[in-house]
Amino acid sequence: MKKKFFLTALVFAAATLSCFAQLDNPCDNADGDANCPLDAWVIVLAVAALTFAVTHLYRKQKSLQA
Repeated sequence: MKKKFFLTALVFAAATLSCFAQLDNPCDNADGDANCPLDAWVIVLAVAALTFAVTHLYRKQKSLQA
């Protein structure tokens, strides 16, 4: 179960990072359109926070069952 979750999260993160790759054009357009891609570290931090939250909730649920 853990291996499947980790691989799914890894594939999701890789797909997201490839979609939001930095482009050659700058993001400081004057038209007000916010089409700048997310920075890769924001996605890494979001995945880390999600992993931490899932682990914490899993341990809490496991301790309540005992």
